[in-house]
Amino acid sequence: MLEIAQLDDAAPSQVQAYATEVEKESHGSLRLHFNDFWHKGEVDFEKHTLEDVTGGRMPGAWVGVRSLDLVGVTSFQPLVAPLLVDSQAMQDRIFSAGIPLEMARGLEGHGLVAVAVLPGPMRKVLGVRKPFREPEDFRRALLGIQGGEIPESTAKALGATFTRMPSGARLSAVDAYEQQVDNIFGSFYGLAAKYVTANINLWPQAMAVILNQAAYRELTDTQREILRKAAGDAIPAALKATQSEDDAGVAKLCGQDVAFPTSSDLQLAALRRAVQPVYDEIARDPDNARMLNRLTTLRAAVAAPPDVSACTRPGPGAHSGSLPEGTYDMVLENDARSQCTDSPPQGTPGQKSWYSLEVRDGRVTIRQRIDNQSAPWGVGYYGFYSTLRDRIRIDSLNARWSFDGTALRLNDMTGGSCSDAVLWTTKPWVLRSGPVQGAPVVPDGTYEAGLTDADRHLCDGKPGGQGLNPQSDPRGKPTSFSSITLDAGALRGYAREGRPTVIPRLEWVGSYRVYGHTFELTTLTFVDGPEHWDRLTATFTFDGTNLTLKPVGTWPCWARVWWALHPWTLPKKTP
Repeated sequence: MLEIAQLDDAAPSQVQAYATEVEKESHGSLRLHFNDFWHKGEVDFEKHTLEDVTGGRMPGAWVGVRSLDLVGVTSFQPLVAPLLVDSQAMQDRIFSAGIPLEMARGLEGHGLVAVAVLPGPMRKVLGVRKPFREPEDFRRALLGIQGGEIPESTAKALGATFTRMPSGARLSAVDAYEQQVDNIFGSFYGLAAKYVTANINLWPQAMAVILNQAAYRELTDTQREILRKAAGDAIPAALKATQSEDDAGVAKLCGQDVAFPTSSDLQLAALRRAVQPVYDEIARDPDNARMLNRLTTLRAAVAAPPDVSACTRPGPGAHSGSLPEGTYDMVLENDARSQCTDSPPQGTPGQKSWYSLEVRDGRVTIRQRIDNQSAPWGVGYYGFYSTLRDRIRIDSLNARWSFDGTALRLNDMTGGSCSDAVLWTTKPWVLRSGPVQGAPVVPDGTYEAGLTDADRHLCDGKPGGQGLNPQSDPRGKPTSFSSITLDAGALRGYAREGRPTVIPRLEWVGSYRVYGHTFELTTLTFVDGPEHWDRLTATFTFDGTNLTLKPVGTWPCWARVWWALHPWTLPKKTP
């Protein structure tokens, strides 16, 4: 069991892919165990973590490679040179060529060994009060950064001042922040800052799993070979996870009305000229100078423009509500799937196969008849889905969807295999039997409810009951006025104390989904505290004005009172 320190409560999907390969390759005899919240909330969390590993207080950790120069390792600086590796196509080519493992040799002499180097999402520029598209936008601005010397040098080259920020820090003091889109959503920054420059990708959040020399020496030669092989085998899954993470993060931020302005070619060129001093600084090391030239040549060969993050707009006939439940049919030529080399061919070449897609209660099931319409049905796929506007997530698959009343179409699918994409997106799925009749719909909008003093005493003496904070009103009138805003899967909860005219305070953020007669609160998080719930499930009724929730399963007492004691009244629908 290798102890690995990490900042948050879950390892990134890229590191998880590596951990899975290690366990698989060793048949369970070698595993990574993650120590959560390591230096959480500290400004210099990466530097302190690296010092813990080199000092022997922790055998290993995963860190962003951009932080390794904090302990004198500069060999990864060319990988994070600003605006150089600005597309996943470029990052894919770099990792496929094994270049990061060459960079990892720079850890020699620093008491560290990189057992894996993994790709990561692009770091973007989050503008708090305005978009940041050209050098002039950065001049005299305060830029929040994380990592090592390169983010500092980049801020200086752009004429900005900088401040180091811990994970989850508030944005009130800065004008902009370099972050990846999934972290922007996960830290609730999209509720306060509304600009992420679509095509400025500062550097990839590539990461390394490191061990100190003592921990590495304790491993057998076989165990070291397992770690080495797993590092290579995990790259394809890590690249897919990276693309899925970026796509999902953008879709979530679009649901919070975050804008993705674009820099023009001239503005991008001006930014590249402005950061040239950073390249000059990196190139002072002859080995880094040669690596910069190599990466620059590779970038020209890849010839990929910067990745662009953007909110997708529904096309003609696109549906922006919930995915229509029902049963859909599709016929596909077997030859269409035979083009994919990542899975065995299915069916006889030149023949067709028949597919049925059932969408119901948040689940999707594909049944198939291979080669013959009279063949027995077999299950080809079973999973769970969620939608956000015109985006759909089916387990690890992400795509755009539209429905014109008859045909369900999926396109731009990521996160799966070639065979997955062919099956789901080649042809439209035609509705055979319609949605479940009588299932109520919960419209987007702002709903309101109130709690009396007696209501707020219902949880006295129970865990979390003090959070209701009762205020006395002998007349039995409401003393807390609550509202929830439902917006295409995104949820915000507000509270007003004493009377309904005071300024509302944001209490909760999260997501929700509705299927059948079920209303499900997901990733529900208290803004000013540690409380977090992954899932609270209820049945519901909606009569056109009042939304009534009836909890299913175990709910904390306060949640039953706050969410389900009284109906939520809809005074304002979303246009």
